[in-house]
Amino acid sequence: MTRGSGEPDVFGISTLRFGRQRIPRALMALSLTLILATVLTACTPSSQAVGDTWHPSTVDHDGVDRSDIMVALVGSPSKPTDAGANEEDGRILASLKGQRMDGYYSQAASFGDQQAGVEDAVNREVDLILVHAPAQGDWTPSLAKARKAGIPVAVMPERGAAWEDGPDGIYYAATLSMDTGTGKGTPVLLADALQNIIDDGPHTRTIRVTLGQAGE
Repeated sequence: MTRGSGEPDVFGISTLRFGRQRIPRALMALSLTLILATVLTACTPSSQAVGDTWHPSTVDHDGVDRSDIMVALVGSPSKPTDAGANEEDGRILASLKGQRMDGYYSQAASFGDQQAGVEDAVNREVDLILVHAPAQGDWTPSLAKARKAGIPVAVMPERGAAWEDGPDGIYYAATLSMDTGTGKGTPVLLADALQNIIDDGPHTRTIRVTLGQAGE
């Protein structure tokens, strides 16, 4: 066959002719793949969580407009009849909406459901994943997918509880607490805390938040 015509040669590789130089299309595709892989890897910090890489020398930049943000709320593991847990999830969503931040709810009845909710959020390419009342189990596999995708994760344990069996800190940017106990700093609005994490702003590993609603 005529070489340089874009048809397969004797090796089955389609080629293009530029003067006297032929460049296999397969080689071009491989180069593009390597470039994309390098870009994706650069989005993942080596030893810190996504959304928790700020340091004093960080260059200030414009953050994401709040109206463009989408947060995935992975709900607390509960049965549909468990009004208390479902109500708490609903109040979190209402708080985000009241603070002009879009969010969608991934209801969970078990640890497996929560894992599936995280993976679905990764596929949707959300801006942040908020896990409410994480169940006991190995969170590393699902949170590693979020980390690889460059999506920050925040965790909100049940009131009065601590995520003592959680994965390594590189997999989530911060723990959010609605407890009223002392020693956790001045509370900030939930949406403000999440916005700061998305923008990779300075914050502590444990952030005391408020939903901005009566009876919280």
